[in-house]
Amino acid sequence: MKRINKYLYLFVVQCDYGYGHGWEDLTASESYKSAIADLRAYRKNDSYAVGHRIIKRRELNPEYQGDK
Repeated sequence: MKRINKYLYLFVVQCDYGYGHGWEDLTASESYKSAIADLRAYRKNDSYAVGHRIIKRRELNPEYQGDK
């Protein structure tokens, strides 16, 4: 049986629209390659944004059962 990790590691594309609300999440993916593709698409098509970035995020895995 394969071990299930406690955390999911995600690459999140974020955008700052300059309204004073800070960075907003746009998309999240488990592979860096797809996050780069999403980032390029947002930079090309989103003219209202001040900036875009990719961050790494760790979230709890809903499938994780704990130590039994």
